[in-house]
Amino acid sequence: MKVIDKKLLFINSSERESGTISDFKVTIPSHLLTCEPNQKMRLVLNDLVLPFTWYNVQSSNRTFTLQEGSVSYAVEIPMGSYNVTQLRDTLQSLMTSLSASQNPSNPHTYTMLFDSISSKFSFSHSSLAEGQPSRLTFAREGSAHKLLGFEVGSVNDFVSQGGGVGRVLSSRPVSMMLTDALHFHTDVLNTNVDKSTGLMSDFHLSDVFAKIAINTSPFNNLIYFNTNDDYLVNISERRITEFRFWFTTGEHAYIDLNDDFSFTLKIEIYEDDERRMVDQNTGIGELLRLMVVQQHALLNRKAGE
Repeated sequence: MKVIDKKLLFINSSERESGTISDFKVTIPSHLLTCEPNQKMRLVLNDLVLPFTWYNVQSSNRTFTLQEGSVSYAVEIPMGSYNVTQLRDTLQSLMTSLSASQNPSNPHTYTMLFDSISSKFSFSHSSLAEGQPSRLTFAREGSAHKLLGFEVGSVNDFVSQGGGVGRVLSSRPVSMMLTDALHFHTDVLNTNVDKSTGLMSDFHLSDVFAKIAINTSPFNNLIYFNTNDDYLVNISERRITEFRFWFTTGEHAYIDLNDDFSFTLKIEIYEDDERRMVDQNTGIGELLRLMVVQQHALLNRKAGE
């Protein structure tokens, strides 16, 4: 295989033709990225600079269900960047005010504590009545379970502490990180494999182009440099006129980015020397076979004379 041409394609999300920072398309003039019939193209992520400014509470991780007796309602944490103390104060106020408006006949007053040693929340409320269960439920879609220290899909009952007080403790340490890595997607066909779509019950071919580890603190830049062409995609077409790019979290949830970012794609055009040699040798072999057949026929004709 011989690389005969190489182009660097510099892309900034602000130059998008359509879409948002997190999911956009760019259009390429048809004469720029093309190859001859005997050539192929491949795409490599050469570098990426991405500002780490996205919120750690987003639409993908902000909801849970609060039940007070026969009354249930969805709690939605306002999107933003929180530390543990800010999240505690916001939720304590939010849950208390929601209870007053949604359950006026038996409103609950909520108190939240954070144990810095165990890194868990303790939820308490007043007005726990016999036969009137209170619980926190975390569904799979948009769940805030990691933020609050619970398992996805779990149902967590407030346990009576006496005097009408109910309490529930986080089952695992809280995580204020939205994700530990980002998946960079492209609509160019590739052979990478993951569980990112459907029921996420099995591995299959994926549109994930690259996995970018988060190796810096918030409000700094994530920087990736290509070292060994790990993120390489072979192009099946002879011409590229449009790209779509988007990001998801390491758990395959959609992510809203807050700032434009830039990256460089390396487009390599190459010829398959090995294949060409095989084709040439095949042609020579066919020619030799034809010559042998002709010689054999000539000898047979002479023998008949």
